[in-house]
Amino acid sequence: IIYDFAKSDNAILSGVDNLTITPAGDVLVAEDGGNMQLIGITLNQNLIPIAQVVGHDRSEICGPAFDPSHNRLYFSSQRGETGSSQGGVIFEISRV
Repeated sequence: IIYDFAKSDNAILSGVDNLTITPAGDVLVAEDGGNMQLIGITLNQNLIPIAQVVGHDRSEICGPAFDPSHNRLYFSSQRGETGSSQGGVIFEISRV
């Protein structure tokens, strides 16, 4: 994958940091700062916002990972709303 924020028509990835791959082969990218989003990059190279953490301005999204069944996706806000190293929050997105 080659991505250039400055040249993108859909410049939503401004702080690329961590990533994981879905079972379908799509890439999930967690941002370090930026818009505090978890973004999906499809096999067709479309960028799709999956989640956005609001109010965690002094943090970063990190550690996206699936459970073994791939029915749950976990990611963290490293420093949460407080910006403190002890303020981290883990989020879960589940299939319904």
